[in-house]
Amino acid sequence: MSRSPEPETLIDLAQDKIAVIDEAGRFRYLNAATRDLLGFDPDELAGTDAFDLVHPDDVDRVRAAFEALVADGAPPDAPLEYRYRTADGDWVWFRTRVFPPAETGLDGYALSSRDITLEVESRRRLETIASTSPDVLWMFSADWSELLFVNGAAESVFGIDPETLERRPRAFLEAVHPDDREDVECAMERLSAGEPTNLDYRIGSPDGPTTWVRVPARPVREDGEVVAVTGFARDVTDEYRRERQLTVMDNLLRHTIRNDMNIVDGTAERIVKQVDDAVAAASTATEGDDAVPADVDLAELAADLIDHAETVRRVADDLLTTAEKQRGVIDLLRQHESPQPLRVAPLVERAVADAVDGASEAPADVTVSCPEETRAFTHPELDYAIAELIENAIEHAEAPPTVEIEVTAPADRVEIAVSDNAPPIPSAERDPITDRWKMDDLRHTGGMGLWLVYWIADRSGGDLAFDAGADGNEVTISVPDADGEPSFPAADRGPPPVSEVRPAAAEPDGGATASAAGSGAIAPDSADGVFVAVDAADRDPVDGEPAADRDPPGDREPAGDREPTGDRDPDDPDAAPGPP
Repeated sequence: MSRSPEPETLIDLAQDKIAVIDEAGRFRYLNAATRDLLGFDPDELAGTDAFDLVHPDDVDRVRAAFEALVADGAPPDAPLEYRYRTADGDWVWFRTRVFPPAETGLDGYALSSRDITLEVESRRRLETIASTSPDVLWMFSADWSELLFVNGAAESVFGIDPETLERRPRAFLEAVHPDDREDVECAMERLSAGEPTNLDYRIGSPDGPTTWVRVPARPVREDGEVVAVTGFARDVTDEYRRERQLTVMDNLLRHTIRNDMNIVDGTAERIVKQVDDAVAAASTATEGDDAVPADVDLAELAADLIDHAETVRRVADDLLTTAEKQRGVIDLLRQHESPQPLRVAPLVERAVADAVDGASEAPADVTVSCPEETRAFTHPELDYAIAELIENAIEHAEAPPTVEIEVTAPADRVEIAVSDNAPPIPSAERDPITDRWKMDDLRHTGGMGLWLVYWIADRSGGDLAFDAGADGNEVTISVPDADGEPSFPAADRGPPPVSEVRPAAAEPDGGATASAAGSGAIAPDSADGVFVAVDAADRDPVDGEPAADRDPPGDREPAGDREPTGDRDPDDPDAAPGPP
């Protein structure tokens, strides 16, 4: 009958470091694994303080846990993880379980330490990836009642900090667009039932800006049972923006331009037919007879041809204008120029000058209220967007056009509200821009103007809002305030705060705003720093081409390179350009 091995022999065969320490923390015993793991001979460490080799950053925590064990006799709730020095000066990560004498019957505290260096390094790498990833990495319990893990990207993408999710795991649903919430909840139920999902949905409110996220997710199974659900949420707003941009361009080519070309083609056919008919009638007249055939009215024919030619010219002009805007939009979307701090007053000044000087209709009554010191964190082409809104108001007004421009800075935003007395902007033009519905063959916009305004605001990290009523329209461009305290970093893709669309303010006391028919520039009121409209007869002419002939955004000289003019301080690096 074979003899049972000695317990010490079995302990020396263990790969974990087994040790016994007294109440003072001195080693009484160490097994052979000490040599393999630390490079020390077990006898070399016997009698030394076990805490002398603990990493300085960990020693206080480890010693405090051991002293608490000695004091109350209860082992820690979880194993201790810490770094321990080896014979050659390196560090190894240990996960140690401590057993008090009451559990072992030994005269001392037994320690079982496992080398987890590779596990810790792998975990650290994953933590680094998670902390630097722009995607939201998450894991919940199978019934979504407990948050098991989420990285910091949750705050920038969903606008919810991880601590809130720990307290209320389903709080992220509050950030989901109401129209998409039901789909998200259905996907959650399928995940809990063990079905993988992949869903795109919006974050934001119906009246504010939205962010699109793509969320692939998988159930986590143990022994065939779903114990957790995990996945990630990636911001794919740029992808959806690009899809919208392509849709707008496709719509313009397939509908707007095609319809206009049909008009040109049909008008040209009528011109040809009328001329052919007149020639045919003349050819039947008696040879040598100079009289015009009785059935040919030259005056009527000339009037018809002039009218047809005017139709061709008008449509061609519209097509050229559309082509120029389209080229400007494409150039704008190709640019990689980042938003920058710019004074708003010179941008408004340039926009008013460009828009009013280029108007071919009756002079416009333009009123401007803009604090001189207001600065926006915006794309340099913001003035082009403002001018586009003014031009639209003048072009579509059925009565003498009046335009009010009010610049305010609520919270951390700068809002430029352009109000007019034109007929309401059709919902078919507004709804695609505000994401109320997608364009298709039956529902589509008719031009590029408002899209150009939207994309300039969007590239600035801002938004566009409409308030169309019977008395006119108010279109508000909202961009970040360069001097405010932003609620999120400029580089983040999270939705900016929803801006309130305020009606145009009445004239404040002290004449802060003024009205002038045919005004085309704005000048500072030294009393309060608010820019006011001045009459065209009282100002110097604005050099440069009219608005209809100016370059689209992509071809214009960068704002930072334009010569300072007007009231711009050439020594102010934050000042935006004045009129050209």
